[in-house]
Amino acid sequence: MEHLKIAYYFLVLLVGAGAIVYAALMSRAYRLPFLKPLAWFLGFNNTLALINLTSAYACANLIGFCVLGQYTVLAGILGPAARLSQLGIVYSLFAIVRGFGGRRLSGTFDRWFGTAAGLVFASYIVTSLLPRETMLWRWIARTQIVVFLLGVLAILGVLISLVSHVRKIQDSAERKTVLSFGLSYLVIYALFVITSWLPDAVQFPPNALALLAINLFPLIWFRKPFAEAYATTAASGEDREALKQFSRTRGLTPREGAILELILRGKSNAQIEKELFISIHTVKNHITSIHQKLGVRSRWQLISLFHAGRKTRPSAEPPVLETERPARNGLRPQ
Repeated sequence: MEHLKIAYYFLVLLVGAGAIVYAALMSRAYRLPFLKPLAWFLGFNNTLALINLTSAYACANLIGFCVLGQYTVLAGILGPAARLSQLGIVYSLFAIVRGFGGRRLSGTFDRWFGTAAGLVFASYIVTSLLPRETMLWRWIARTQIVVFLLGVLAILGVLISLVSHVRKIQDSAERKTVLSFGLSYLVIYALFVITSWLPDAVQFPPNALALLAINLFPLIWFRKPFAEAYATTAASGEDREALKQFSRTRGLTPREGAILELILRGKSNAQIEKELFISIHTVKNHITSIHQKLGVRSRWQLISLFHAGRKTRPSAEPPVLETERPARNGLRPQ
């Protein structure tokens, strides 16, 4: 059973690595305030998965590293790392929620949260130095448990707050994007809380599925709700004029301009094929030609280039991709 757990945690970490890279790429293509914290959020969750993997492997191998005498060696290392990762999840969720409103966390919040994380870390150093089962050791250990429970409640509270404030978002696509994010992670973390009271033998399957869901969700969320809300342009006359100007100054043909518009609307190659009544092979050839003319290698770079071009005055030279900023900076709260 332990070896199956180890294999599963490797799978979770593999998917998690892909999710983190995906979020980082989106953060670079769209300078939206909630994307960078989303990458942090996934990173902290995968740190917890790595801790679980380390713990399971150490107890399952032949070295016998899990318990040495009466002292659990890894607990002194992994315990603080797990608690700090939990605080990182709380912090990144606060930043994501703030970012959905187009804002960032204040410096005061950062200082207070950093102080709290430092105190948690210091408490583990103190407990590792104190004789076990002394009154002070027990008092600090109980405080650590309270901090853990408060962290769990904070995660649920932040997600509930996000879901309850979704109605203030005017744009329907953006509202759907935020609602899907908040509800999905609220269900996942609620599952963690409910199953934490179950015996260890029963607890692993639902927790394992929840860990995998945390990493799988962004891969689906970016391709559907996010794309509909943020990769959509050419909805108004002003957008169409910007697209025509963009295509004309960069030497795109009318057909390539039409395909570019559909790409910016978040359409897949198959959807472009049906909408323009051309073969999928022709669609791919046109997209390759667009990429070559614009000097990009992916749809996300293409979208980023278009948004950046709308923020700058037209010129003979296209803007440099690395220094671009998209036009939209976050959701528009009411």
